[in-house]
Amino acid sequence: MSDQDLQPYVVVERRGSNIVAFLCGALVGAGIALLVAPKSGRETQAELREGARRFKEGAGEKFTDLREGLEDRYGRTREGLGERVGAMRENMRGRQRKAEEAIKAGKDAARQARSDLEARVAESKAAYRAALADGASGNGAPADDGALAADDASADGDEHGEEGDRESAE
Repeated sequence: MSDQDLQPYVVVERRGSNIVAFLCGALVGAGIALLVAPKSGRETQAELREGARRFKEGAGEKFTDLREGLEDRYGRTREGLGERVGAMRENMRGRQRKAEEAIKAGKDAARQARSDLEARVAESKAAYRAALADGASGNGAPADDGALAADDASADGDEHGEEGDRESAE
């Protein structure tokens, strides 16, 4: 490394207004354009008006085309969305019908199971009573009708309580 590389140096930055330079350049450019222009001021104004009119017409046509395209796209999207919503609604109705059928089948199966269980309980009670009656007549011991009556009362109370709950749930 040389001694020069080790020497401190100062960097000066100017913060001037770039806007002033831009405006000065624009004025100079406009002045030169007026001096060199091949047409008179009236001709230039007429040409500028014609250009503005053509731009307006072209922009109007493009805007109309754009609007029509968007309306068409909106209509197609809305129609497609309507079809999808309709299909989803029909799908949901089908699922609802299936769920209702499944619930009905479940309720019917529960009623049948309850009916079968009640029949079995009645058969068991009848067999129990017959066994007590046979035991009482064969032994000479009195039948235990008090226990049987208590069993009947509790079974009847459960049956009515569950049935009332079931009907209120439906």
